[in-house]
Amino acid sequence: MANDEKERHLDVYEDRYELHQDDVMMVYYQGVQNEAAKRRYARINRELAGGYLNRAIKSIPTRDFTGLSEGNRALLKDMVDGITSEVGRALVGLACLQLAIKAVAPEQSIRLHKGSASGGRFSWVDGISMRTLDRNYNTPFLREYGLLNVNRDGVFMTRSLAENYPYSKLYKAEMRGPFVQWIAIVDAIEGNMLPAELGLCYLIALLQNRSEVFRQHAEKACLLAGKFDGTAFGRIKELVASFFNSTDYSARAFEVTMHGFYQAMEELQLLGEADVVPMSQMRSANKKHGNVGDIELTENGIITEAWDAKYGKPYLRDELEELRDKLLTHPEVKIAGFVCDGKVDLRKDIVSRAEEVELETGTEIHLFSFDEWIDFEMRDLNKEQKDRLGFRWLVAVVESFAQKRLGAAPIDEPCDAWINDLIKIME
Repeated sequence: MANDEKERHLDVYEDRYELHQDDVMMVYYQGVQNEAAKRRYARINRELAGGYLNRAIKSIPTRDFTGLSEGNRALLKDMVDGITSEVGRALVGLACLQLAIKAVAPEQSIRLHKGSASGGRFSWVDGISMRTLDRNYNTPFLREYGLLNVNRDGVFMTRSLAENYPYSKLYKAEMRGPFVQWIAIVDAIEGNMLPAELGLCYLIALLQNRSEVFRQHAEKACLLAGKFDGTAFGRIKELVASFFNSTDYSARAFEVTMHGFYQAMEELQLLGEADVVPMSQMRSANKKHGNVGDIELTENGIITEAWDAKYGKPYLRDELEELRDKLLTHPEVKIAGFVCDGKVDLRKDIVSRAEEVELETGTEIHLFSFDEWIDFEMRDLNKEQKDRLGFRWLVAVVESFAQKRLGAAPIDEPCDAWINDLIKIME
């Protein structure tokens, strides 16, 4: 049982609130907004009015999300997953605003959601009017991009968010939806444990992948893919190659396409005793996650085959050195290598080094073009098997980008552009 000093509690006085949490006391004074808060509020208004949220959503495809811990990713994802037709939208919308506020003005507390320069209404001395910021910028942004179907007047139309208490685990208003995740996110932001701008972009990406517009496009793409049943394998290969060569961010599309090929082989029981390892999330560091390659097969939990997708990078000397280091710590890998979208640079030093790594590690090393890799993996299949595989491959690729295979392909990037490009190619 925690003693009185360590027990979480909120003391309410005539002029202040004292929040005791995690052995820290935070004091929030009630009163007219002070000059520092006015300046912060003006800066936040200026940035949001200048299109900060629009710039954030456009920057997502180039963001490196490895700076966001797995715990924080899970919190944000669980909060978004807590949205139903009835509850959750207001909390997620508020989290979006709070992340934006903290990104623009790190010194502003996102617990203090009320602030006024006049004495006629409740205000914290260091608070800001989140209701106004939401109504003017955050909610219009969420509605414009179809990210959340929230009330036109803003998330604070949910009156339980507007009580005169700082946002904390002790906020006692009756909440419906993912309150536990939301307040944990607030605590993480305030404790400098969650990078605000990175968290904002990650949250927006999650919302993009569950928007109604995206779902409609995803369903259309899946229906189109279903029409290719019976199509010859060569035609399917042309389609998927056309896709990853023409879409934006081709490197990631290439990786998903390769992984989808293995998904299809597994579904058709063409991998023997091997299992396909789920894809790593966007730009996860291989060494940190213990990966040998982007695409891996395991037997009894042990990596036996690993491939790295290398789009637009045919010269692989540095990559061979990195692979050597990984294989020395994973001697159980039988086959490993790299797959390029086009012809591999096989100059003498590359071939020699690959042979040296093969001898040193005992792993069979291959440097393949995409076509060579496909032929290698299908070397024992007949035409009928290949044609069935081609169809299941196309379905796996489309369903992966359609967010229908999150167990095998947890793709967190916004997939709408990829889905739209797949639709164009299949129509």
